[in-house]
Amino acid sequence: MSQHFQHDVLVIGSGAAGLSLALTLPGHLSIAVLSKGDLANGSTFWAQGGVAAVLDDTDTVQSHVEDTLNAGGGLCNEGAVRFTVEHSREAIQWLIDQGVPFTRGDDADTDESGFEFHLTREGA
Repeated sequence: MSQHFQHDVLVIGSGAAGLSLALTLPGHLSIAVLSKGDLANGSTFWAQGGVAAVLDDTDTVQSHVEDTLNAGGGLCNEGAVRFTVEHSREAIQWLIDQGVPFTRGDDADTDESGFEFHLTREGA
């Protein structure tokens, strides 16, 4: 039995890039995101909100770069890691502006700019 779906936009790929694209499209469009498998099997799903980001004054870009390179077991491109960490705060703010939920709460860390996140929930 065949099915027919009608959408204005078809996004092929349900990773971070595909989902980011879908978030930027105008709300009046009918959008479908196509994934090659179950969404729970992709890397973006398993990241569980863990982002290497400098969100307070006690943290540094260098410490996140070193942590990521160590965790990556030699498989990470240092330039790409550094770029990602240096731009992570603005990327998180963009995601929040798009309506992506991050874990917040009474026991979340807060800094002077209003970021209120559980900074240690990665992999939880």
